[in-house]
Amino acid sequence: MVDFRCIAIETATIESGVAACNGDQIAMVRLNESRNTSRRLYHAIAEAMERVDLVIADIDCVACGCGPGSFTGVRVAAAAAQAISFAQNVPVCRVSSLAALAQAALRRGISMPVAACLDARMGEVYLGIYKRDATGKLVTVVEDSLAGPDDFRFAVGAGQMLLAGNGWGAYAELVANNSAFVAASDFDAWPDALAVIEIAREQFLSGDVVESFAALPNYLRNKVTY
Repeated sequence: MVDFRCIAIETATIESGVAACNGDQIAMVRLNESRNTSRRLYHAIAEAMERVDLVIADIDCVACGCGPGSFTGVRVAAAAAQAISFAQNVPVCRVSSLAALAQAALRRGISMPVAACLDARMGEVYLGIYKRDATGKLVTVVEDSLAGPDDFRFAVGAGQMLLAGNGWGAYAELVANNSAFVAASDFDAWPDALAVIEIAREQFLSGDVVESFAALPNYLRNKVTY
């Protein structure tokens, strides 16, 4: 295993947390209390690093779940990643929070594509489709987008999928309209910092990184809802 050292932040949903990776050692600390996320964040990062014997001066990069998700949560992750990146002079891996949701759901050991979906409120959802390629790397099938539950339909021939995320559970019509493509479901799946670390490792090795000023959130919608 490549000696990869990274801090990850995923605060796009209520199941927020951080993770630290030092080679084959990985630790994740959950935050959960969304109202206190920004206050607890740096303490949680320090705790995760301590668990894997990592000091911040040694990190190769910092990774953040850049959204879509909670506007406040996505901003918290981006701001923290920018600050750490700038202070330590290391790049940032921007990881889709929907990709992290798919990665977390794939821990069930399934091989089918994952339709990752989060409730965007205001009668809409954030949705993206991901799968593993022949090497096991997570790849995008359908780019993250903002969708209406009444209107969204999988393309004909899309094949069987795992529906993952609370967006599916929030809108029964979204599931009903796409029932022919449903092989399994996990409405309780969430993006987590461990998944962000796993994706960031691949991104870092392939050079898919940005400088601190470019570590921007991906809101998908400009109107703030929560």
